[in-house]
Amino acid sequence: MSQLNDFLVQIPDKPGVLATRMSNVGTHMARLKGLVEVGTIVMSGPTLTAHPKSADEGLPINGSAWLVRASTEEEVRTVVADDIYAKLGVWDLDNVTVTPFKCAVRKPL
Repeated sequence: MSQLNDFLVQIPDKPGVLATRMSNVGTHMARLKGLVEVGTIVMSGPTLTAHPKSADEGLPINGSAWLVRASTEEEVRTVVADDIYAKLGVWDLDNVTVTPFKCAVRKPL
């Protein structure tokens, strides 16, 4: 079995895709839940252009960020490409960054 490594993943959204993103969030989250349960995804969430100034203000989402455990960068990119947001063209797959990461402190998995 290959050693698992940590990778920080930043996935920008394409412009004008918020409606598509939001209408498919249930499918996206259901898949992520399974990936969290098997330990592939440690954390994930939307990236923002800024934090809202009030609780009733919508989130200015501009992409996604994940912490992924995988053997290789290629495995990480496959996990990204298999997501509904990738398949529907929400994510800008040409500009995904996958950065090797060595976590020094975290709550035990």
